[in-house]
Amino acid sequence: MNSLFNSIIVGSCILLLAACQPAVEQIETVKTESSVGMLQHNVYFYLKDDVTAEEKQQFEEGLKELLKIEEIHKAELGTPAATEERDVTDNTYAYTIFTWFKTMDDYNVYADHPDHLKFIEKYKGLWADVRVYDAELIDHES
Repeated sequence: MNSLFNSIIVGSCILLLAACQPAVEQIETVKTESSVGMLQHNVYFYLKDDVTAEEKQQFEEGLKELLKIEEIHKAELGTPAATEERDVTDNTYAYTIFTWFKTMDDYNVYADHPDHLKFIEKYKGLWADVRVYDAELIDHES
């Protein structure tokens, strides 16, 4: 009987300890939306040497407003990174925007959007050059 009693006590303790242990953390894999087939519109702005700090700040604010156009699916704004200088690296631009459009129609609406056209008219005097690189995104996982 002592043996049965001890077995019950030990078994109960094991169950109690197991119940008190934190649950095993389950790692949930988040599947991001595929961008395959989207248009990625990348623009690099090279500002003139005589652009003042105030004009540069106004230009940056103009870019932020531009990226609020509804047809843009996703947008990023950047400046040159402090990466090591290499023959293939161009860090002479002042700002870059990366925009994704779900469809060519969305891009066309953006291209002709009054806010886009106003941005160009207002700030084109500040840039020495603009480079645009458009890409249709393809599947890189298969």
